[in-house]
Amino acid sequence: MKLKSIYKLGTLMLLGTTLPACTFLDTEPQIIPGEGYYTNETKLQYGLAGVYGALSSEALYGNYYTLQISNADDLCYFNNYNSTDTRPDRYNHTAGTAVIYETWLKLYQGIKNANEYIKGVEASEIDPETLSVSKERYLAEARFLRAYYHFLLAQAWGDVPLRVESATSPNPDDVQIPATPQEEVLKWCVDEIESIVDDLNEEVDETPSRVSQTVAEGILARIYLFMAGETVADIEGLTKQDMYKKAAQWAYEVIRSGKHQLNPSYEQVFINMIQDQYDPVYRESMWEAEFRGDRTSADNWTNGRIGDLIGLKSQSGNTNYSEWACNYSYGFYNGSYTLWQLYSETDRLDTDTYQGDDTGDNQPGKKVIDKRRLWNLPGYNFQGYSGNHASGGREISYTIDGKSKKGVLLQTRSMYRTPWNYNNQFAMRTIEGLQEVEGKFELTDLVYNPDVMCAIRNAGKWRRETIYEKQMSAKNLYTTINFPILRYADVLLMFAEAVNEYNGALTDQNGQDFTKSVQEAVTEVRTRAGIETSADQFKDQDAIRELIRNERGRELAFEALRKYDLIRWGIFVDRMHEAATNIPTDNMYLNATYTSYAATTYENVAARHIYLPIPTKELAVNHALTQNPLW
Repeated sequence: MKLKSIYKLGTLMLLGTTLPACTFLDTEPQIIPGEGYYTNETKLQYGLAGVYGALSSEALYGNYYTLQISNADDLCYFNNYNSTDTRPDRYNHTAGTAVIYETWLKLYQGIKNANEYIKGVEASEIDPETLSVSKERYLAEARFLRAYYHFLLAQAWGDVPLRVESATSPNPDDVQIPATPQEEVLKWCVDEIESIVDDLNEEVDETPSRVSQTVAEGILARIYLFMAGETVADIEGLTKQDMYKKAAQWAYEVIRSGKHQLNPSYEQVFINMIQDQYDPVYRESMWEAEFRGDRTSADNWTNGRIGDLIGLKSQSGNTNYSEWACNYSYGFYNGSYTLWQLYSETDRLDTDTYQGDDTGDNQPGKKVIDKRRLWNLPGYNFQGYSGNHASGGREISYTIDGKSKKGVLLQTRSMYRTPWNYNNQFAMRTIEGLQEVEGKFELTDLVYNPDVMCAIRNAGKWRRETIYEKQMSAKNLYTTINFPILRYADVLLMFAEAVNEYNGALTDQNGQDFTKSVQEAVTEVRTRAGIETSADQFKDQDAIRELIRNERGRELAFEALRKYDLIRWGIFVDRMHEAATNIPTDNMYLNATYTSYAATTYENVAARHIYLPIPTKELAVNHALTQNPLW
């Protein structure tokens, strides 16, 4: 699809509509050609698509990096207890685990493509009058991506080879590069991005699959916060305070731009990703890995498994897919009891209670339910009931008019929302597919308890419900669902954290006072979630620090950020071990198999898991590398 014109886009923004997330990235990424190839804008776009291509691979944001490597934290666990694989999300991986090597390889392939593209474009001579944006804009995107890939490597592996030049020959000696210390790689990343951030101010596209100036500014804030963390060695010429100041200033640049806002509807942010739509009004989703097909044909290919591996479990033997309410999903990731407590108990005010009548998900006198919990940990999946009654449904007992009765919850798998339940107590009020066996049977006879099975619920952030996905398919393992790399909510929380940790007077890069306070930034995120915030929660630096850390967990759960937050805060191992013992004892709250399995995973975590091991295959070819300590 051709780049959208600014005029057309502006018209659509006035209408307040959502746009299909189609960009030049819809084309198949090209192998990066050599010098002399880049003679027109079409070729510039083809080559740049090849640099972006790593992001949308299964090894990075399609599965391995986002889910197996980065999504195993104190708020999320892999729930397939039948798996015998060595997996990063079970913390039983080794240097020989294939997922780790494939991710490492794909990141360096992205760097290689960037190096070759930069070299070829710098050597090219193109009439600037024939370009819609400058050649420098294309180079800036490639240089940004090269730096971002290096950041992911340094964040996950620590000391890694810094590769900033394209290999000039197939000489085996070209791969013999020792690791550069992590702190030097990170410093190179911020220096590189800061040198090109102004070149990204030319508007090229309003979809979140392509890097913009505010994206670069937000990622700079993220890298500086990681650099200021507990696990990164001192950096010459920069104190921790300097790095917090830089993080605050770059995050503020995004805020000051006025280009991004929180969407009033938390769930709509992710519905847009499920539908591959972009919201040009709020632009909360700033940067996404885009997945452009579902593999239903050779020209409709993708490498994303978002919604399939993480989502609401939905499996059926019924091949009449037009009847499915949710497309096929393994639902391999659950939210932990720790996450449930963050939503339901932690940082809540005594006044934050529901005052309305007993309808919907809230009940009088109880804490208002955080809207993010309703979306991320819904009270249902699509498993259906079967197995203990001749009809294939679940037999339940209830009492009405003083008499014991029996009924059946009869549901065809994947055709109805199936509420989590225990001992005839149900996590959601609306239960579909009810059938009577004897006597009177009414929905009001069932006990509604929104806390039921709270420690084992599927991560629902990217569910494949057909009302959202707008398609019905067979057991399709690949989806068109996009994955967020940077959201404006994250920028607000990074800003608040950096200012709080700096703990001093701050101005922007032009010497002007900030027009947004820490309290305002955090409250903006919490207000969207429908929960109250008090000035007492900002009484001192320690209180603010804990509130922001918890808020990041609530807001950004399942977005491949929490693990690295815990690492940079220096609490990763402790928090994972705490999650292992934070298991509810009341059967109403758990499935013993799942929660015991989660506890085992958390107990596996040790200090060596702060970094990934250098892949065995890489050590076999690059003899200048040595294995990470503890591995």
